[in-house]
Amino acid sequence: MNLGDVVGQLMRDGLSPQTHSRIEHAMGERGLGGVDSSGGLGGLIGNIFGGQSGGQGAGGLGDVLGGLGNLLGGSSGVGGMSRGQVGGIGALVGALLGGGGGAAKGAVGGSAMALLGTLALSALKNWQAQGQNAQVGQAASLSEDEMREIAAPQTAELCLRGMIEAIKSDGEISQDEVQRLVGKLQEGGITADEKQFVEQEMRKPLDVDGLVRAIPNKQVGIQVYAAALMAISVDTPAERDFLHRLASGIGLDRESIARLHQMVGAPAI
Repeated sequence: MNLGDVVGQLMRDGLSPQTHSRIEHAMGERGLGGVDSSGGLGGLIGNIFGGQSGGQGAGGLGDVLGGLGNLLGGSSGVGGMSRGQVGGIGALVGALLGGGGGAAKGAVGGSAMALLGTLALSALKNWQAQGQNAQVGQAASLSEDEMREIAAPQTAELCLRGMIEAIKSDGEISQDEVQRLVGKLQEGGITADEKQFVEQEMRKPLDVDGLVRAIPNKQVGIQVYAAALMAISVDTPAERDFLHRLASGIGLDRESIARLHQMVGAPAI
């Protein structure tokens, strides 16, 4: 069971009307595109790919992302994980915003976690400010443990639970709504086990405290928060209260949350 695939498919299909616009915003100048390409996102991707990504100079984010497509198949050199698992941001954006089709499932599944993790840790570590003030040769970076954690099955499960808890926060989900969502996931090719997991989680009562107890640290917590933020519009008191409770339970500071909302173009809470 690969729940990262389900997270990616939900992001591709758009759980809220704002999901796709948030992904676009995240890749623009006020999101990850605003992380200076020589000392920020470009350097980060260079670290993930062992310096093989190319296009990290004056061409900026567009060149970085453009060079990712042909790098997704092989080993990243990081704990045996594929490049698609730890750094396929360009493939995710292409699949989500360009129509993707059936062949996109693997790219979306692996890369959704990379995008969420990069966004979340960029907000937590304030890479944008670091990029603006970086000295020559400095770059935003992830440790090997952080990269493993971003792509871990346990993190994917928590992100999926965060998305489902977020959509439950605005009221009880009807059986028809459950079946409609699961039906869309089945069209994308989820397995029977993945279908069962989604159905079970959607039928449970809202349990923010239970989700928080399962989150091991702030790094994973802000990634779960980012996934939840992609799933809802944040236009009701119930959704804002859910996000407040989630952030408070994880122990996230207001500045990190504000940066994350700004990076994806979501309303402040």
